[in-house]
Amino acid sequence: MGTSVERASASKDLYIRVHAYGIEGKQVDGMDVLAVHDAGEEAVAHCRAGKGPYILEMKTYRYRGHSMSDPAKYRSREEVTKVREERDPIERMKGTLLRAGTADEAALKQIDTEVKNIVLDAAEFAQTSPEPEPEELYTDVLLEA
Repeated sequence: MGTSVERASASKDLYIRVHAYGIEGKQVDGMDVLAVHDAGEEAVAHCRAGKGPYILEMKTYRYRGHSMSDPAKYRSREEVTKVREERDPIERMKGTLLRAGTADEAALKQIDTEVKNIVLDAAEFAQTSPEPEPEELYTDVLLEA
């Protein structure tokens, strides 16, 4: 399913494309929570300083297929398991916090419970909320011509 970036583009570094439009950006290891945080701060500072848009290309690993109809046969179970064990961003961040003494297992378990509850509440809210009116499509859309 789909076409790999290597087959579809002359460059696998997609953020470089925006340079042709005078837009700055960078590539980030999207599996590294701290790198994503730092890059996000850099991008926000750039934009808030009035320097224009900023693109962040997050290089991540998709553990599953694109959709329910994508069986992801292009990846072996061993490959996915290896990436989960070595590069999973949540597990890596947990390890960083534990090693630094910033949190212990009990605190991490509490955070995990709180996050799961937030997600469940948000899903419930989304499913029980009425559909938005069509004109809402244009709310908070900025166009400077």
